[in-house]
Amino acid sequence: MNGFLRNGFLRRCRSLLKIAALRIIAAMNLLGVVLLAPLAWASEDGVACNDTLFPNATCSGNPTGSGNSAFPSVNRGFYGGFLVGGGVSTNDPIVQTGTAFPAPPPLPVWAIGEAQNRAGFMAGIHFGYEWSGRQIGCDPRWAILPALEFEGYYLGTQQVGFLNNLDSTNRLPEHLFDYRAPLNIGVLMPNFLVTLHTPFKIHPYAGFGVGTAIVSNSGATSLQLAPPEPGINHFNSNPNVTAWAPAATCRAGLRFDLGNSWYLFAEYKFLAIGATDYTFGPTVYSTHPPTTAWSVHYGTMFEHLGVLGLGCRF
Repeated sequence: MNGFLRNGFLRRCRSLLKIAALRIIAAMNLLGVVLLAPLAWASEDGVACNDTLFPNATCSGNPTGSGNSAFPSVNRGFYGGFLVGGGVSTNDPIVQTGTAFPAPPPLPVWAIGEAQNRAGFMAGIHFGYEWSGRQIGCDPRWAILPALEFEGYYLGTQQVGFLNNLDSTNRLPEHLFDYRAPLNIGVLMPNFLVTLHTPFKIHPYAGFGVGTAIVSNSGATSLQLAPPEPGINHFNSNPNVTAWAPAATCRAGLRFDLGNSWYLFAEYKFLAIGATDYTFGPTVYSTHPPTTAWSVHYGTMFEHLGVLGLGCRF
């Protein structure tokens, strides 16, 4: 059983990584191909030099200026920072299932709908290490810098949708639920980043990561609109449930140097959170027929986030 669950988790991780990889291709357009032009002047030995692009530079072949006292190392080494932002989610399916027990026979519920697009807020921290990487051309201030980074952040959003029950008994001409669940999501994400360091104090970067998310439903409600049942929350006995899911991300942005240590950054972040399943409490009212506990399934959630932050190299 543990092997089956582990293999299923890995399959979901691979699926999310594939989705994130496709988004990386689109996000790379944000970097601007003009900033990558110096690659045309690069050579394996670092001996090609263009006086217009790299004025007053001598070609040493040393990566990122090591051994060149005129230009200290441009990589950040250890660094950290905090970030805030917001964005919007895209639709994913919601399925609510259970059984109600009015007059016999029991009434099965299999209600399906799409989540509406909703805005969200996020805030968190990151820390990582950036290596010296590979110098481009003659000027050591042009370089490709790899980094490993860990970020953790909170994301607040909602799952909202109208769910229509596919009534197999044909007892109800219409059976519609108004589903609403505030979500508190914690994301833990290791990332691999690549930065194009330039002499202009503006450095484009892109990256991706695979991690995990904890998704907490807080005060979820499922109100029956048709036939109407005013004031009846079908999850009233337990509207707060939590689940873990794999997550994947891709990012692209710009870093702006404020000096030798501090920097600002702005980025687009695409986040995919794998499908999750929850068990809410049964409906418990003296005026309502008893029910089983309610099972709810969320399909993969996609978040498009704009992020601003402040960081520091140590």
